[in-house]
Amino acid sequence: MRYPSFFPPFSLVIGLVIAVLWIPDPANAVPAFARQKAKPCTSCHFQHFPALNKFGREFRAEGYVMLDEDEQGVIREDGLSLPMTLNTAVIAKLRYQKTNGNSKEGSDYGAIEWPDEAALMVGGRLAENAGFLMELGLVDANSFLSTKIHFNITKVNDTRLSIIPFSTDGLGVAYGFELLNTGAQRSQRPIEARSSYSAAQALGLGSGEATGIALVASNDQFFLNYTPWVPGWGESNTTVKPSGLSHYLRAAYTPAIGTVEAGFGVQYWYGEATTALNDESGDTLDIETSGWVIDAQAQSDLYSMPLGVYASYGSCQGSATHFADNCQNNDDATAFGLLAQLGFVPNVAAVYAAFRSMDIGTEEDADFDVWVLGLNYMYTPNVRFELFYERESGSGVDARPSEQDDRLLFQLFAGF
Repeated sequence: MRYPSFFPPFSLVIGLVIAVLWIPDPANAVPAFARQKAKPCTSCHFQHFPALNKFGREFRAEGYVMLDEDEQGVIREDGLSLPMTLNTAVIAKLRYQKTNGNSKEGSDYGAIEWPDEAALMVGGRLAENAGFLMELGLVDANSFLSTKIHFNITKVNDTRLSIIPFSTDGLGVAYGFELLNTGAQRSQRPIEARSSYSAAQALGLGSGEATGIALVASNDQFFLNYTPWVPGWGESNTTVKPSGLSHYLRAAYTPAIGTVEAGFGVQYWYGEATTALNDESGDTLDIETSGWVIDAQAQSDLYSMPLGVYASYGSCQGSATHFADNCQNNDDATAFGLLAQLGFVPNVAAVYAAFRSMDIGTEEDADFDVWVLGLNYMYTPNVRFELFYERESGSGVDARPSEQDDRLLFQLFAGF
């Protein structure tokens, strides 16, 4: 293994050993929903946040309405059913990263991003059968905002029928409703390097601006999501016509196979969204939204150590007006991703390896292969450190002027 020159191998090994041996006592869970349910992080998350386990999927599928009335109490009057506490949290990512692509005569010493992201999260029960989530960025004046309101309409046997209007500046159309950890939705992933293990994230299908209404059927065994939507947010949504909406279909089977929490799914984007240009011409633009991804995951224990394996393969139709960045070339783009993460100290420390290959569909051969080795370390259940080394290769990388093919990242991800 070739280590980057800016991080000596001996220092890396010593740092990992210290991190593994220095294991603090558990603390309280990540805020907001943990406060509402009065349960620890491990109740909802597999290995570490934000990856979900079976109970976490159930909590999200029910629209964040579960709460511990003994801990918080509920205001009930004339149909009102509100927790007495408005549950909030602040999420922050602080990190240092170094690449070899921007160096000029050895002057690039990396970047300290402080913060990389920071958000105020407010969510929980809105009514007996309705919940909500709002994420407001705190970094600068152009802060992001993602919001959804989850209405549980009825139940047919054990299957819940829900309607979820939503809008997000960057988390993708799957933000309306998603339960797997395969990267189908941008913020629902086990590792920071989302584009280095997920086909949906590598192609760009699983992220970006999105506004729509998710129509969902879900139970313990499956979920179905049909969403009419537009790849826009904020002022860009005001001129969209119903005849110019795109469509998103998501189906997933989530069985328990012995002790394995399994998931098998497909995502399908189709249609064109018609939106007005942001000028005085009155002209409109048809935005292409075609693509598909198949994905699978398995979460279980290996000799009492939690193991998660995640795989996905997808393609998108090449178009100059496609909403996804890596789908804007002449030919169809394809991507395959695979991730395995093993918690060698359960709920504290986990190592992972990921691989992704991608062809972005240019006329010339443009392959982008990535492998990643990393460590996630839970200082407490609501404070996570992540360290990884990423190496990119392929004909597309070789032809790129920056030759940015190495990345080292160290990140603090906390909720409080």
